[in-house]
Amino acid sequence: MLAGCSGMFEGSDESKRTASENDGSAAPGTGSESDPEAVVTRVNADRQPVWLDDGDSRPTESRHTRRLESKIIDTASKADRLAVAEDVDSSLIETFLDGTDFETETVYLQNVMIEECFRLMLCQISWTADKISTDYGRVSRPYDEPCTAGSKVYAVWFIRIPDTINADDISSYSSSIGGNGCDGQRVSAEGESGGGSAPSSDRRPGTGGEQA
Repeated sequence: MLAGCSGMFEGSDESKRTASENDGSAAPGTGSESDPEAVVTRVNADRQPVWLDDGDSRPTESRHTRRLESKIIDTASKADRLAVAEDVDSSLIETFLDGTDFETETVYLQNVMIEECFRLMLCQISWTADKISTDYGRVSRPYDEPCTAGSKVYAVWFIRIPDTINADDISSYSSSIGGNGCDGQRVSAEGESGGGSAPSSDRRPGTGGEQA
């Protein structure tokens, strides 16, 4: 269903980033990163497993809920408001957030729904002064890993952007999911661990590839 969909998710509430190897030609506050520091956990849940606590309870899914929800964590105080479901590896997330310098970095959070028999690879993240874009590749899970056709799970991504982004300045975002992995953009990728019924920590920051 998601294979080959470019710019499938359009909405508001996101931002963009500058590549670490920027040669100075890009405008200030813009950039892209094909191997961002990130962690991802895969969770079988009936509603968003990670959300920002604004005093309300955990968001309830409905037929109008988008298959991709994004948030910008631009301050340490906002990171402290992060809430996770009981079946999420919160220690992995806390370690990642604690290792983020919000004076120079921003964390981009995406809850992505994916069919259980597939997994996602993060190919790239890019940003401008008012927009963030992510590109994923969708690939089949190994044949020896059990899954149920048509069943969906959440892949929860925490992507570290090496730039300071003000969430209030972001007016739009986009995300694409292609059906051929990252088409050679990524040199290596670690396989996921665990099944669809439990969260799996598929990557540690800076290891050179991630999947969920």
